[in-house]
Amino acid sequence: METITHDTLYSSLINGAKEVMNNRMFLNKINVFPVADGDTGSNLFSTMHSIVYHSELKENSKTTLESIADSAIIGARGNSGLIFAQYFQGLCEGMPTETVITKEAFVLASKNGMDYAYQAMEKPVEGTMLTIMTVFHDALSQELERHSTFDTLVESAFKNVEIAVEKTTDQLKILKQSSVVDSGAKGFAYFIKGFLAGVKGQFITKDMTEIEEMIPAIEHEERDSLHYRYCTEALIEKDSAVDVKGLLSDIGDSIIQVKGKQKTRVHIHTNAPAEVFKRLSNQGKIIEQKVDDMVEQYNRIHHRKHQTVIVTDSIADLPEEVIDDAQVHVVHLSLLVGEESYLDKLTVTNERLFDLAKSKQTHPTSSQPSIKHIENAYRYLLSYHEHVIVFSVAQKLSGTYNVFLQAAETFNAQKQVIHVIDTKQNSVAEGLIVWKAIQHLKAGKSVEEIISATKSAVDRSKILVKINTLDNMIASGRLSVRAGGIAKKVGLKPIITLDEHGEGGIFKIAFNPEKALKKILKHIKHIDNSKGIKHFAVTYVDDEQLGIAFADALTDALNKEPEFITKSSGVIAMGAGVGAVAVAYMTA
Repeated sequence: METITHDTLYSSLINGAKEVMNNRMFLNKINVFPVADGDTGSNLFSTMHSIVYHSELKENSKTTLESIADSAIIGARGNSGLIFAQYFQGLCEGMPTETVITKEAFVLASKNGMDYAYQAMEKPVEGTMLTIMTVFHDALSQELERHSTFDTLVESAFKNVEIAVEKTTDQLKILKQSSVVDSGAKGFAYFIKGFLAGVKGQFITKDMTEIEEMIPAIEHEERDSLHYRYCTEALIEKDSAVDVKGLLSDIGDSIIQVKGKQKTRVHIHTNAPAEVFKRLSNQGKIIEQKVDDMVEQYNRIHHRKHQTVIVTDSIADLPEEVIDDAQVHVVHLSLLVGEESYLDKLTVTNERLFDLAKSKQTHPTSSQPSIKHIENAYRYLLSYHEHVIVFSVAQKLSGTYNVFLQAAETFNAQKQVIHVIDTKQNSVAEGLIVWKAIQHLKAGKSVEEIISATKSAVDRSKILVKINTLDNMIASGRLSVRAGGIAKKVGLKPIITLDEHGEGGIFKIAFNPEKALKKILKHIKHIDNSKGIKHFAVTYVDDEQLGIAFADALTDALNKEPEFITKSSGVIAMGAGVGAVAVAYMTA
């Protein structure tokens, strides 16, 4: 056959996508470039899954490829996924509006796909997927006159692709050190393999399991610290005319921009995800945000410290260095401001949260993670750890605890490997409980010992929040507008706490910040004298100096330093408001 129909093209491309999906685990195993975070297979799986389940066969080859390209952009993840999505966009732009595709038309479209893929990258690197895309097109072009049929032309080009993939080992230093081929390049080769099989009528069935391959033992040499920590992505509804590579180049690298007809996906490695989304906010409606911690991923794979992993939600206020040292996995809750959604502690600062609320004249709200999201997190963690201990924000305050619990059911069906604990606290008190569990984990305590000790710590913990303004309590509905208005007139400054069940309430009432501080210090001294305060910690919403001054006053009262001082989560900031500070303590 010298030509193929557009429906054969579609089914063959879908077959190629399935071939990549079937080799997800192998691609994860050999992933060492640009970061050895073991997720290239998962990122390509997401991209191909979106194509398989969301694209449609249309009336001709061009509109069919438009459907595939749009689906790819929606599901694209990571460097490899976004490059692949841009390749499909190029194929679409280069394909004529026909129902029959000639060999010549396909070769021209493949060149367009290759060109688009290169254009998406800020700094293209050879020895990667980009190189293999070039090899594929060059082979098609050079062999075009020698082959009378479509399938033999693609088969000949595929042989060149396989050879080129093997050569990537010598093209990049890190690949040579690890004795592996580039995972993205291998992913593209799997795609062409599946595409070729489809052209020949050899389709992958739904019940086909993942193909087993010999997975190489990768020797990783010690590497310098990652220059940028977060793999950050945004999906923007509107084809932005702005070159985001120039917009973001000063705060990251590995920048990729994939433009579709109606949506644009942006990828960057950065240390400032919140700044990325602040800059992108003027480019269109941000409909999806994704941030992966590459440092956490790398260390969990290559420098795992414990067989048990501690998990908590982002409401638990803990310093980043404590989280990193114990390799704690944090589930970041979503913060909703009108129609926009942000990731707590990652894609929006507390200060910007207040600005957005003011400009949009709406009070931000939070949403709990989905069960599917938590199941994916458990599955990922159990690939590296034997047990998971989850410390959740108080069940009385959020449905997050129940999500953690329900998501664990499948994994605990045979043997309990996931343990979920209701801390009955939030903010810095929840963080202090997690901190205490970390100390037991580092001391080599068993899972049972950690759980027992932590549950005891829950009963001995308390939080006191010094509110500076009642505006947020009124806006959130915790205080009626009428009552709030009266309280503001008389200068009411309540001190908020949680009871033994985890329900919020007013602990004391003061009429100015100084008196509120005095009441907290008086209570702290009384508890220390009567029960003994073993540990305490401090958090602040937006004013670090105010937090330090608060900690200093507590230090003087207790004659001991806090375990840590840290900025609060956005969830806490929404309720407590500007200028709020809090102390959590744990009695002996």
